[in-house]
Amino acid sequence: MSNDGVQKALVCLAIESTLIKIGKPIYDKVIHDLNEKYHCYLTDCYEHPEYLNEVLKGLYGNVHDVIVESIKKQLVEFSTKKQIERFLKVLSQ
Repeated sequence: MSNDGVQKALVCLAIESTLIKIGKPIYDKVIHDLNEKYHCYLTDCYEHPEYLNEVLKGLYGNVHDVIVESIKKQLVEFSTKKQIERFLKVLSQ
């Protein structure tokens, strides 16, 4: 697996575990909305964090910050990697 593939897997895992910790219905709703609005899956959020950002804001308003912070905590040790740094920056907007 390429370095980019590993980073993509890390990001996907961080998103998935954060959402599932909050609750399976939350996870399911986010997955549904990503597919409905952007015709994409969780794995696509690595290249398009703006999709996840918009879905979370649409569903949870300001509370989406809590979800973003949880994702950031899981990725903090990888945040120096250029693509992960970009992902976190866009997700935090």
